[in-house]
Amino acid sequence: MSRREGAMEGSGMDSIDELDMFEADRRLALYNEYREAARIFTYYVETELRAYLANEVHVEPVAGSGGTYFKVTLHDVWIYEAERLNRFVPETVIYSVNDVHVQTLKHEEQ
Repeated sequence: MSRREGAMEGSGMDSIDELDMFEADRRLALYNEYREAARIFTYYVETELRAYLANEVHVEPVAGSGGTYFKVTLHDVWIYEAERLNRFVPETVIYSVNDVHVQTLKHEEQ
């Protein structure tokens, strides 16, 4: 059984169109939550797998036996991931062999 079929079975949805609308609504709700959350964070961090908002970021290149990787420590974090029940976490550590993008968010003066 596919993920879509499983979601339809448990939700009472009877068509792929209804499931598509449900998923689109969830994506839109997550984006709106992100836009609101971005107002209170200082940094936007993006890895190959996920995006984060954080108020403190430390990026440490680490030379390992297989090559260099990045250890990224974030404090006061919001994680852009739809399946998470709690997107706000006090700290997270990310390990990545790929690029890590860190941007300072510019906030309008209030």
